[in-house]
Amino acid sequence: MASSISSAPFGKTAVVLTDVYNEFLHPKGKLNGFVSESMATTNTLVHLHDVVKTARKLGIPIYYSLHQAWKQGKYEGWRHMNPTTTGLNESKAIEEGSWGAEIYPGLEPDILGNKDVVVKRHDNRSDATAGFSNAHKDAATGLIWPIIADEVKTVGQWAKDLGESAEKDNYVKSEL
Repeated sequence: MASSISSAPFGKTAVVLTDVYNEFLHPKGKLNGFVSESMATTNTLVHLHDVVKTARKLGIPIYYSLHQAWKQGKYEGWRHMNPTTTGLNESKAIEEGSWGAEIYPGLEPDILGNKDVVVKRHDNRSDATAGFSNAHKDAATGLIWPIIADEVKTVGQWAKDLGESAEKDNYVKSEL
């Protein structure tokens, strides 16, 4: 997507990773069946690892936006359960302390070395940007992204542009 707005300056760039749990990303995860088609089509795991590798190489902080873990009583008192929250409750997906609630291998935060941040964990909220299926992903790409994003790039183009920006600005990781 072309944009008249230039990319953010290199020193003011961060990555946000959302719900990079085993439950979603691993084939044995309880929620993987909802995203596996879209993940396979877009080679998601390779691209996620590429994003993390590029961020680490250039010292770009990663902000982790993670879903709250399920625990007994989590949804007690909720008066307006939707199919998603009902399913999460019944399956105990992302159960606190479980393998499914762990971040997928290779995507873990590096809080000390890279200054990554795990932000406040969020509850389930539905929006039109989730790419659970190819149809959802295509809708997000065609309808929502043009409204909220200045630019949509491939991981490869993003990494290339950041590398060029770092060279242009004589960026040195130790300056962080």
